[in-house]
Amino acid sequence: MDYDFTEDQAAILGGLEQLIGSLNIEPPKDAVFSAYSQPLDDELTAGGYLDITSQEGFGLLDGALIVEQLAQLPVSVEAATSVLIAPVFLEDTTRRPVAILAGALTKPARFLPMAKTLLADIGDDLLRIEIPEGAVEEVATLFAYPYGRLKNPENLPRVSLGSAQLPTFRRRWRIAIAVESSGLMQSALNLVLEHVKTRQQFGRPIGSFQAIQHRLVMAAELGQAVRWLGLRAAWSDSESDAAIAATFAQDAIPRFCTDLHQFCGAMGLTLEFPLHHWTYRLRALLGELGGSSAQAIAAADATWGQK
Repeated sequence: MDYDFTEDQAAILGGLEQLIGSLNIEPPKDAVFSAYSQPLDDELTAGGYLDITSQEGFGLLDGALIVEQLAQLPVSVEAATSVLIAPVFLEDTTRRPVAILAGALTKPARFLPMAKTLLADIGDDLLRIEIPEGAVEEVATLFAYPYGRLKNPENLPRVSLGSAQLPTFRRRWRIAIAVESSGLMQSALNLVLEHVKTRQQFGRPIGSFQAIQHRLVMAAELGQAVRWLGLRAAWSDSESDAAIAATFAQDAIPRFCTDLHQFCGAMGLTLEFPLHHWTYRLRALLGELGGSSAQAIAAADATWGQK
């Protein structure tokens, strides 16, 4: 069973595939933790892909399919927030890339080094903060995303969007976590499947051993479950579906990543082997918006109501 695209979805994703192919995107040759593709960002912006959910005839599910496809690449680009979250909260959609943050404004955030706007959930309010040049210091991490931190957040211009906007912001963020995780899992698993077909032990490929096959099937099952839950949440845009999808995705990430790296042995932990461009990004998503425990509480509240 698989998802059958509509004619419009097939056309959009086919065009996106051609665009990606024209850029010849490959894993970085150098041993680097993160690789952000500015050329891809520029082409996506010019092609209108990041505005898909604002265009007549398209919606959140179409945007989720684009985010999923982009997450499969070995380089990162700020797409999930721009496609799934920002259209609700930005009056000027050219003020991107957009970073998102939950908690103190001094915390590191993904994509902040190149962001023009920050959407910050500070617990009792949602802030929209404009980021001028020079306001961010880069933060070195093990995650394969560019991270940064605001130098003096109290001095930056901001707009209070109000606490009433927080449920929508968090719901869309949860959908983004699930959809992005799905794309990352697909490419990570594909890479490992190719590896176990060629890596020899005891005179035959390690992928021929039943124990490894069983665990690969379990990894594939996790990835497919994350995908279906994420697409359902994008289709319904409901609190319960979004929270359940994010809960499952974040709960699955540790098991998924551990198995895939183990199948690749010591090589799987080196920067020269490209697996980390997907699994380290998955690890970054693991703790977003409070992690799986926070999403599980949100799922329970949305499903059965707050006590």
